[in-house]
Amino acid sequence: MEFTNENKTGWKIHDKDIKLNLDNVISGKYYDNSKVVAFLIGEDSTNPEKLLVYNLNGEKLFDNSKPDGYQFMYLSSHPKAEIVVVCGIIDIESSEESWSDFYFKVNLNEDNLERIGIAR
Repeated sequence: MEFTNENKTGWKIHDKDIKLNLDNVISGKYYDNSKVVAFLIGEDSTNPEKLLVYNLNGEKLFDNSKPDGYQFMYLSSHPKAEIVVVCGIIDIESSEESWSDFYFKVNLNEDNLERIGIAR
């Protein structure tokens, strides 16, 4: 995968160049087992607004905003799911949670994010 600037990214697969015009890419991650690429997108680099997932042909599979009460932090993996994003509670002071950061599985089949555990 190559990032040419903040609005263009792409990769080469089977001698085919895939180019996406994405505005405000904050980070990206390739998930080898699932054969997808995920991106956190946002105007403010400390507060991504969207999570996008594409297959290797450049077709969008997932487009979701951050879960209510959370902010996207970084893309990761987890033993329970390969495609994962870590989210932090926005207002930990008023939260009933005893922990601030959680793993969210990207469920491509149901087009949602599922909280699967605490992030340490």
